[in-house]
Amino acid sequence: MVGTRPVNFVGAAGVIVNGNGELLLLRRVGADSWGLVTGISELGEALADTLRREASEETGLSIGAVELLEMLSPEQLAQVANGDQFYSYTALFRVTEWSGTPVPDGVEIAEARFFSLGDLPPLNRLGRKAQEWLA
Repeated sequence: MVGTRPVNFVGAAGVIVNGNGELLLLRRVGADSWGLVTGISELGEALADTLRREASEETGLSIGAVELLEMLSPEQLAQVANGDQFYSYTALFRVTEWSGTPVPDGVEIAEARFFSLGDLPPLNRLGRKAQEWLA
């Protein structure tokens, strides 16, 4: 139990581009905007391994080599419905090696698709950050 006293979470997100230069974006269940494969690290888990695990769980993709692009600090204190508060720090990686076809898990992820950079859907913060890196 976290409680209402703020804590720090750390996680990872991945910029995954296919051979046609299209960016993989995910739409979470209940969300209108699209973003990257992302998730919070488990206790003691390396950040690159967090990305690999989340990609496998959320889309079925296997992630190989990654390159750290940036460490993102939180924009603000977040609070969920039960009052838990947290700051979320995210390691943004460029995925340089991956295999498989993205299939949304249907639990956390409603849709997983590749988009051309000129035809992106509404983006969340991580999606916009990927767009900046790919510009």
